[in-house]
Amino acid sequence: MKLQFEPFYQEYLDVLAAYDLASATMYTDQWTVAPKGGIPNSSAKMATLSKLAFKVENDPETVEKIKAYYQTLPEGSLEQKEVKMRLDELALSQNASIEEFEALTKARNEAEYQWHQAKENSDYAAFKPYLKDLMEKSIAYQKHSPKFTGNNIYDVFLDAYEPEMNEEKYDAFFQVIKEELPPLIQKIQKSGKKIDDQALREEFAIERQEKFMNTIMDYLQVDPDRVSLGTTEHPFTNFLSHNDMRITTHYYPNRFLSAILSTVHEYGHALYGLQMNEAFEGTMLNHGVGSAAHESQSRFLENHIGRSKAFWEANYPALVEQFPEFENVSVDELVDMINLSKPDLIRTEADELTYPLHILIRYELEKKIANGEMDYDTLPEQWADLYEKYLGVRPKTDAEGVLQDVHWSNGYLGYFPTYALGSAYAAQIFAAMQKQIDVEQVLKEGKMEVITNWLKDNVHHYAGSKTMAEIVELVSGEPFDPHYYVNYLKDKYSKLYQIQED
Repeated sequence: MKLQFEPFYQEYLDVLAAYDLASATMYTDQWTVAPKGGIPNSSAKMATLSKLAFKVENDPETVEKIKAYYQTLPEGSLEQKEVKMRLDELALSQNASIEEFEALTKARNEAEYQWHQAKENSDYAAFKPYLKDLMEKSIAYQKHSPKFTGNNIYDVFLDAYEPEMNEEKYDAFFQVIKEELPPLIQKIQKSGKKIDDQALREEFAIERQEKFMNTIMDYLQVDPDRVSLGTTEHPFTNFLSHNDMRITTHYYPNRFLSAILSTVHEYGHALYGLQMNEAFEGTMLNHGVGSAAHESQSRFLENHIGRSKAFWEANYPALVEQFPEFENVSVDELVDMINLSKPDLIRTEADELTYPLHILIRYELEKKIANGEMDYDTLPEQWADLYEKYLGVRPKTDAEGVLQDVHWSNGYLGYFPTYALGSAYAAQIFAAMQKQIDVEQVLKEGKMEVITNWLKDNVHHYAGSKTMAEIVELVSGEPFDPHYYVNYLKDKYSKLYQIQED
């Protein structure tokens, strides 16, 4: 049932939704099918749209009217929660000038454009001034938040991406990661079992990969009337409406697995949006979902589904039919290849076990950036040093090092930690699901709807009306515990590499 608001507030939401739709459509077009030459112009027009939306959203008379309206709403109602979330978001922009907002938007658009060029040319020096300018503007803007107390700027960023998270909580979370996972990673490197994944690194024409991707999409039961798949440099998902999800992927000729797992990952985001309570469309109850909450669903599909043996048993016949090159690779061998653990440079290609260390590296650098302690001249070296420290590998180029991710060029300071936290949420949710569903059998039989329906009923429909920490406790019967995550990884990889746990 649609939420009931006063006409003035519903019109306010509708106008903002129209601006959001226009910007989201332009953004998706910009990084998928638009010619590069047109990007500066479309970026400028998107900045204009953002400025106009900012004026509408923060109109002083309207904001005062919303504050008065909030006082009239029934205590505990979803309508009250929506308006409260809206006022909390407005509290930041109310303290900032439109000139600051416009400058930040312009810096963000310029930085993302320059990042694409810099990554293509592996040229951090060309990107550095845009990154530094954007981060400085982002930090200055976030200091307008009522939650900023003078010395907690990174907490403000972290809370913006996942409600109620802060540096202290993330430090405790990553401490568990640092204590529990590196010893196992080191044992695997010294183990006698070697997994040859050369079959996944052979060159396959992109046209063939695209055809097989249709098979995977069909298996996942992706609704083509509600979800489209495009290609881009760095895969993303854009939520245009409850019935319009745009997911993207990237095909590499010699990384067959990459596009598959990135598509499954992005569909996890889209599925969340598709299965949120439709009554929340256009409200903060929809838009206010935390990033770790979202990443929990994309990482759930990517890892617990897309890397599972049952998933590949179901899709193996189609794989061999379309790629006879895999005829001599058994399902067990294929699954071993897919789950191979090897410290590498690229986060999006990382195995489950080493992945959280990629995030730890970015988290440690972000703390320096947020606190004004970053020397941008030496950022590539700092990045390389941390990779050598935690993973024993060192990038040789900027493209495989500090330029590999798009996030900082969007000003997304505080987003990276949500990937690891989301993965941990996913592990605890998966443990709860397994108590109610024979996941392996369901996947073997291709009954993906059993899993998606469970997620809808137990996770997705809440959207932003509950935090993911609250949802995890509801489905599992106990508070969030990162040991679900590390124990899942330790159990999986100890068995895969035949290592005796201490």
